[in-house]
Amino acid sequence: MEQENIKLDQLDRKILFELDRNARLTTTQIGKKIRKSKQFVDYRIKNLEKSKVLKGYTSVIDYSKLGYLSMRVYFKFQNLSPEKQKEIEESLAKDKEVWWLVTLEGVWDVGYAVAVKDVIDFYGYWDEVIRKYGKYIQKRSVVVYTHIRQFPKSYLINQENSDKGTLIGVSKLQEVKEFDLKMLKILSDNARIPLIELAEKMHTSPNVAKKHLKDLENKGIIQGYRAIIDVSFLGYRYYKSYINFLHSDNLDGFGVFCQKHPNILNTNRTIGGRDFEIELQARSFDEFESIMNELRSKFPGMINDFEFVIAREEKKMEYFPF
Repeated sequence: MEQENIKLDQLDRKILFELDRNARLTTTQIGKKIRKSKQFVDYRIKNLEKSKVLKGYTSVIDYSKLGYLSMRVYFKFQNLSPEKQKEIEESLAKDKEVWWLVTLEGVWDVGYAVAVKDVIDFYGYWDEVIRKYGKYIQKRSVVVYTHIRQFPKSYLINQENSDKGTLIGVSKLQEVKEFDLKMLKILSDNARIPLIELAEKMHTSPNVAKKHLKDLENKGIIQGYRAIIDVSFLGYRYYKSYINFLHSDNLDGFGVFCQKHPNILNTNRTIGGRDFEIELQARSFDEFESIMNELRSKFPGMINDFEFVIAREEKKMEYFPF
């Protein structure tokens, strides 16, 4: 099905929103929220999956509770053809350490995140990357993620966000058994897997699987369940803004504003990068610029400057790639 032939109405958008907020909701539960039958929701979800608007479902896993550190890498390439660049991007995405990768427009060509046990572990990976691709890299940036907050796509339903979202970062290590690690891998690949099927894959009973799932949620290892949505079908693009502050006197207020804004989906803090990062989706550059101007107006004298990139394609999003 061609992208331009897909017509998404308000009910499709409401279904996408509910799945983005909690991908493990049953079709009966979604039906109650949008006042439609289970059969109606089943039919709409199947169409959204068939047309690739819905690309999958992933579990948001706080890898820091499993003893991992997240590092983000940006590359600006040089002296290579488009075909070679695509080959490098696809090779990086296949690395077991990589849990997120996106191609970019602007000052960087590709950005990705790796999960490693510590900085020494990272350098083992990094040395191999530079050995293979160093001659193609004109510029590079490496930072440590400390806080990654994510919020539902409230712009889908034209409402201010009221959901607390999810938080990944530097957290206290939790004891996890091999059984749970296997479950996390399955749920990372398919957050919407039915409990009975999950139990079969785990070679256990549904009751045992349900107990372990609830324990992972209670420990905060599983932060939530999200739909992977191709928002280009809705006319949206992904923008990321990197902000430097003149002061941080109202940092909490700044964070609350970002949480409530329907277009802002992520806020990040890093070590080695800028003071604050915002990830948002907008229908045009003018809309993106309007959102940034709104921030500058709401918090006068706080923002020093910012730079931004625009995403071309998200090639990997897998919170548990190990």
